[in-house]
Formats: sequence, C-alpha cells, structure tokens
Amino acid sequence: MNQERDRFLTETMGMCWHDFDPDDYINTYSLEAYICKKCKGFILGNNDFSVEEDFSRLLDWAKGQERFKELLTRFNESDFRDTGKGPSARENLADELYLLLKQ
Repeated sequence: MNQERDRFLTETMGMCWHDFDPDDYINTYSLEAYICKKCKGFILGNNDFSVEEDFSRLLDWAKGQERFKELLTRFNESDFRDTGKGPSARENLADELYLLLKQ
C-alpha cells in the first residue's frame, strides 16, 4: 500500500483518512474494526487503492470528474478486475491520478 498516495486521494475525494489506534479494536465476527477519532465512524481501516473494493470508490469518483476523462480512456476497465492484471492496473491508475493532482 502506498499510504501517502492513498491518504492524499482519499482526502481529495472528500473522505476521512481515519485516525485510529490499531491496538484498540472491536471484534466483529472474524474482523477487527475500529472507531475513527476524527469522524467517529465504525471502520475496518483506511483506503488501500490497490484493493478492488477500495479502488472501485476511487474509480467511481474519477469517472465523475470531467478533468480525468482523457486519462481514463488510456485504461481498460476490465483490467482492474482481472486476477492477473488487476493489482498493477489499479496501482497504475491510482499513481497517475496522484501525480496529476499533485501538479
């Protein structure tokens, strides 16, 4: 996980980059959950845009931004869900969005 990139993109999307104590968790079935000190939300952790579930939020957000239309045409959306290509395709788009927004 690229934490600096994922934090920047999460906050740019208007979402909370959660502040929580990893040692102070709540057991929920087989998952460890936390309470964010900033938003008070019940969370599992912060966004990791290399993971398909978190990446889908980033992709949906980017699709809604006119300024990213050209960038998105360079990617094949099915690659993001592909078992082999998925992780690197997701990383590549997240990296490009990060670099574009940091300019």
